[in-house]
Amino acid sequence: MKRNPSPHPDPIEVEPHHLAEFVDFRSDQGIIRLHEQRVVLLSAAAMGLLRKELIDTLGIETARRLFLRFGYADGYHDAVSLRDRSKWSSPLEGLRAGIVLHRLEGIVRAEILEVDHDGKTGRFHEEVLWHDSYVAEQHVHHYGKTSAPVCWSLVGYASGYASACLGHEIYFRERECLAQGATKCTVVGKDADSWGDELEALRADFQGGSLGREVERLREAVHRRLQEVDRRERLVAKRERELNLLRERVARHAASKQFIAGSAVMQDVLELAARVAPLDTTVLVYGESGTGKEFIVRMIHDQSPRAGGPFVSINCAALTETLLESELFGHVRGAFTGAVRDKAGLFEVAGSGTLFLDEIGEVAPTVQAKLLRALQEREIRRVGAERTIKVNARVVAATNRDLRAAVDAGTFREDLYFRLGAFVITVPPLRDRREDIPPLVHDFVRRAATRVKKDVENVSPDAMTALMNYGWPGNVRELEHAIERAVIVARGTSIRLRELPPEVSQKSRQRGPGDSLDLQALERAAIERALERFRGNRREAAEALKISTVTLWRKMKQYGLVA
Repeated sequence: MKRNPSPHPDPIEVEPHHLAEFVDFRSDQGIIRLHEQRVVLLSAAAMGLLRKELIDTLGIETARRLFLRFGYADGYHDAVSLRDRSKWSSPLEGLRAGIVLHRLEGIVRAEILEVDHDGKTGRFHEEVLWHDSYVAEQHVHHYGKTSAPVCWSLVGYASGYASACLGHEIYFRERECLAQGATKCTVVGKDADSWGDELEALRADFQGGSLGREVERLREAVHRRLQEVDRRERLVAKRERELNLLRERVARHAASKQFIAGSAVMQDVLELAARVAPLDTTVLVYGESGTGKEFIVRMIHDQSPRAGGPFVSINCAALTETLLESELFGHVRGAFTGAVRDKAGLFEVAGSGTLFLDEIGEVAPTVQAKLLRALQEREIRRVGAERTIKVNARVVAATNRDLRAAVDAGTFREDLYFRLGAFVITVPPLRDRREDIPPLVHDFVRRAATRVKKDVENVSPDAMTALMNYGWPGNVRELEHAIERAVIVARGTSIRLRELPPEVSQKSRQRGPGDSLDLQALERAAIERALERFRGNRREAAEALKISTVTLWRKMKQYGLVA
């Protein structure tokens, strides 16, 4: 016989993130699942009104039996679901798990006073205290104090749950109730035989045997249906195998880079990248600044047969036309002033790896022509050289500009556009995948807190609402900077609304300098804000302004600005 008479048994430790693993919120579908079962959130007041309506309509005795049976079926079902998932080492472990579940669901806080269980004979005895029963509170609210216990659904739940855990009939009765004026509710549970002459009355109230059988029958029906679904899924397993392998590779890569991509649109992006990675197709990645284009490009390289080769990148907007041409194709000694020796270009340096051309939309027309030849003929000519050099690097490009519009405007070659755009991947802006914001925020908080050595753990609800509602023109990069700033200025363990950047915390962003229509004044103000936001980083400021760093440098000189 196992006995635990301790009035304060060791509680089951359940961390909040463990509960989150069991709860699946699907806000877009209006569905919440707990342990893979759909659940709904109802207020205690709403349940109290339903209870009152049933009592007034059916009478208190009929309503009592109805709630007993309802609770019994609910408890039995929860126990079976938990048992199948948790693989308890003993029935007593299952009983304690039920207490934790009830507390997490906000129904009641239970405290085991005593529990006796003999697995051989089936004898069972348990005494439990219930603190702050919402059922008793609602009953008192509508009817005042009563002469008899009223936590019928909770008694039914405990009976059904324990019956499923132990595998035979267990019934609970409430001895004292909050509704009677007691400080807490006291319940006693026993096996069927231990109830003696009271057993028949309990069975009549609960109809536990038939309810248990019905729950098991429904579970068997669901199990058969799942087997049929599984059989059908196996018919298409051969077609799915390759896709699943790709998804696993993407998941491993994303996890290693701490890349958050839970939204459906980002999952589609990762799947496209995984599909094109093993091929030698030229890829064009399009997306606004800060959306994570470089990560997608690196993933394509890492998942390709060229992963063992170099990954070479260049920001085409950061260099002048002459310097960019020299960087890409190399030069020979004496080709121009300062060319004191031969230099290999990045096409050569990349070898059999990947060459990443970032901000391809900023390339000058003369360089565009040479790029087109390199892509078509797989050969280049160094600046100032006469002979050509064969190259084998795979080219992946990225841009935040609409290249189709640039073609129509005559600033980008149409033939180069078609050569680069053989396979286009569009990375959506953060405002189009807002469901990724909360996990991104939590990840950035954790990393920033570690980096600056502060005990900041989470974000307050109003701050999270502001983060969700903001437009994020700078996308994920701007979000990361905003969270880092908030962590630095946070005064407690939680980031509050006032600790977010002003443009995020305010309901609407302030307009520019007054109502001025002076284009130069507006342009200067925009550049000043960009430099301030990115702490003088010209590259990031230029990306946010959607201009090249060369243009930014020229504008700063024009307006007398310093970083």
